[in-house]
Amino acid sequence: MAANIGAHKAIPYLGAYSASKAAVSALTRVAALEYIGDGIRINAVSPGLVDTEMSLLPGESRTQRDERIKGAIPAGRVGDPAEIASAVLWLASDEAGFMVGHDLVIDGAASL
Repeated sequence: MAANIGAHKAIPYLGAYSASKAAVSALTRVAALEYIGDGIRINAVSPGLVDTEMSLLPGESRTQRDERIKGAIPAGRVGDPAEIASAVLWLASDEAGFMVGHDLVIDGAASL
């Protein structure tokens, strides 16, 4: 798991987090090249804000969070954990057999 922050989007004061998530994205591409010859596919998923505790500011309710992010995410909402899980399951499936070294951004267009 990478994140939309890092390789895809910059946010002030999140330098360490951005660097670590960008490193996951870079390592994904390198490892994919190193292991595809052994039949091992390596990909990453880079979610944006998802409806988890991490998306809430201290003391913030989900309703307050939803109001806060309305204008920040073009899709107008945070992601559902099931949406991220579905993408991960697809990447692990035979249907995604030709997807190698990809960093799948799932963020409601927040990083565009």
